[in-house]
Amino acid sequence: MDVAPDGLNVVQASKLRLVKGIRERSALLELSNNEARLQIAIDALQRASENLKAAEDRRANVEAELYQELASLETMTVAELDRRCQLVLGRLAAEIESARQEREQARIAHEQAQRAVNEARAIWAKRSAASQKWQDIEGDVQRTTALRSEFAAEMDADDEVLLRYKGASRSQAVGGSN
Repeated sequence: MDVAPDGLNVVQASKLRLVKGIRERSALLELSNNEARLQIAIDALQRASENLKAAEDRRANVEAELYQELASLETMTVAELDRRCQLVLGRLAAEIESARQEREQARIAHEQAQRAVNEARAIWAKRSAASQKWQDIEGDVQRTTALRSEFAAEMDADDEVLLRYKGASRSQAVGGSN
């Protein structure tokens, strides 16, 4: 690990790891929300495309019907048929234009949602890496603390043995000089 755990105690490392974990979960939640928005945008784009196709198909069918009526010319005059064609085709053209605008808005929303997901994914990846780093640092601090405690205990045991040995040597020396 390139970050030395020196200077951090176990409590500090644990708190920092918890903060990083909270930030990672927050980023993951944001990513999840953005992915849900993206799915909604995908569905809206699909519906808008289907609506546009349906409007174009209706227009084609109505145009075919109008041309058939034009060919028969039994009950209507040409002027009446022309006026009716303009009305119907104008209404259908407006419907198609509306469907195109709806699809364009859905496409823009989809692109924005996709960008938001990509950004949220990048943030989550960074925060996840930071969280993992602090888990590693916390482990290093715990190991270092345990090693220091073990070393201190060994030193205390060695000191105690030395004190006993010196005490025994003195008593032998004192007892031997009498």
